[in-house]
Amino acid sequence: MDGMPGLTPAWGEVLAEAASVCLAAEGHAIRTELKISGSFEESFLLERLDVSLQMALAHRNEEEATELGACGIAILAVRSFTDLVVLHRSRKGTGFDYWLSAEGEPLLQRGERLEVSGIRKGTEAAIKGRTSEKIKQTQRFRTDSPAWIAIVEFSRPLLRLMKVSRPALRIMKP
Repeated sequence: MDGMPGLTPAWGEVLAEAASVCLAAEGHAIRTELKISGSFEESFLLERLDVSLQMALAHRNEEEATELGACGIAILAVRSFTDLVVLHRSRKGTGFDYWLSAEGEPLLQRGERLEVSGIRKGTEAAIKGRTSEKIKQTQRFRTDSPAWIAIVEFSRPLLRLMKVSRPALRIMKP
């Protein structure tokens, strides 16, 4: 995750390991296709790490590995489609996971948010439900900055990636 002001190389490795453990657990080869839908319709070739026993044991907490792995995939996908990089992780309770900004821009001059969720095995209905949940979650945060919603499903694997804006304030007559 070179060029990411808010991610150390060590943290990038943790995210890569977690994604690799999840993909390997779902039976995917070292190289596998990632289908992307939402704001983009693309396919990427994912190349995961060769998962060692030590790596699998370090990421034994499936829920945490799924979330961290999803973050790694989402961050790389957003970077591939945009000029956005991670500025920093968000604090708990803010409604999103990461603050993003254009590479080289001053801190939060044009900030965008990234909310990520991982699903190990899920139906299309589960992915749609999680997407709706995350859109509502990011809209509760009081900011005009757009948000990226990323849902990573590991068994297929696929990424639902959508950019959403906060609804405009409307004044209505009684």
